[in-house]
Amino acid sequence: MVRRLFPIVVLAGMVATPQLLLADTLPVFLMHWGSSGTGDGQFNFPRRLAVSNDGYVYVADRNNQRIQKFTSNGVFVTAWGSPGTGPGQFDIPLGTAVDDSGFVYVAERNNHRIQKFSPGGDLVRLWGANGSDPGQFHWPIGVAVNHHFEVFVADAYNSRIQKFTSTGQFLGMWGVPGSGPGEFNLPACVAVDDAGDVYVSDSANFRVQRFTRDGAFVLSWGGFGLGDHQFEAPRGLAVDAEGNVYVVDQVPSWVKKFTPDGQFLLKFGGEGEGDGQFLRAEDVAIDTDGNLYVSDPLHDRIQKFSPTPVPVEASTWGAVKSRYHVDSNRRR
Repeated sequence: MVRRLFPIVVLAGMVATPQLLLADTLPVFLMHWGSSGTGDGQFNFPRRLAVSNDGYVYVADRNNQRIQKFTSNGVFVTAWGSPGTGPGQFDIPLGTAVDDSGFVYVAERNNHRIQKFSPGGDLVRLWGANGSDPGQFHWPIGVAVNHHFEVFVADAYNSRIQKFTSTGQFLGMWGVPGSGPGEFNLPACVAVDDAGDVYVSDSANFRVQRFTRDGAFVLSWGGFGLGDHQFEAPRGLAVDAEGNVYVVDQVPSWVKKFTPDGQFLLKFGGEGEGDGQFLRAEDVAIDTDGNLYVSDPLHDRIQKFSPTPVPVEASTWGAVKSRYHVDSNRRR
C-alpha cells in the first residue's frame, strides 16, 4: 500500500464553521523516490525538474552532473551527462524544460550555455557563452519553453530574461538590475502559461513578476517575509492548466499557490523529514493530469502529489487561517 499523508496546508480566507468543506485544490502526498548516491535513480542534490506531455520526469541531478529520466511513478529510464565542458557534458546543470515535441533543454550554470537534447539524451544543439552580449549568459539558471517553441532563459547575473527560438536564434531580451517593475535581482526560474505569459521568480527581490511573451511588464507580487503573500527565497515556478501559479519558497520550504494575478490560495509542505515535507525545496513541475512533483534536494528525493480533492473539516481552520496536519502514521 502506498503511504499517503495530508500535507501541512494553509488556505486563504477560511472561516471556522462546523460543516465539512471540499478543498478542490488541496494536494495529497502520493509517493517519493530517490536516495543519496551515484547509481541509477539516486541523486546528489537534485535541483530543477520538468515533466513531458507523455508523463516522463526529467531531473537535473546537480552534483552528479547529469540529467535523469523517470516514469511518472519514479521508475528509472535513462540518464546522460558527465562532468566537463564538452558537448553533452555539464558543469552544474540547473534549469530544465521540455517542449511539446519532447525535446529537453538544460540551463547550465557554470558553462554559461543552453543544451538541447532528444528525449533519450542525444545532444541536438547548444548555444551560449560567458558574457553580457545578446545570446551570451552569466549564470543561466532557469529555462522554459512555450507552445510556440520559444525558449526563455533566466540569465541570473545579467539580471535579464533572454528569448530564443528552439534552435538557439536570439529573439530578444528584457530586464536590467534593480527593484522596479521589470527589473531583476538574480532571476532564478521562469515559467510560461498556456496563454503565453511569462512568470519569473525574482529571487533577491523576493517576488514573482509576470510579463507578456514579448517582455511587457504585467504585474508582480511578493516582498520579503513569512506572510502568505511574501517570500524568503522564491525559486521554482510552475503554472497549471487553470493558470494558477505554484512557487517554491526555498528556505521555509513551502510550495505556495496563487491565482494568475497573485492572490494567495494555499501552501503546503514546510521544513521536516516526513512525507510531504521538505528541506530546501527547490522546484515544482506539473503533469497533464495535474500531479505535482517537487524536488527535495537535501533529502535527495523527488516527491509526488495528487490534485485529488480532499474533504477538510472547516472547524479545524482558524478564523482567517490555520494549519491542518494529519499524523504521518495515518494511511488512506
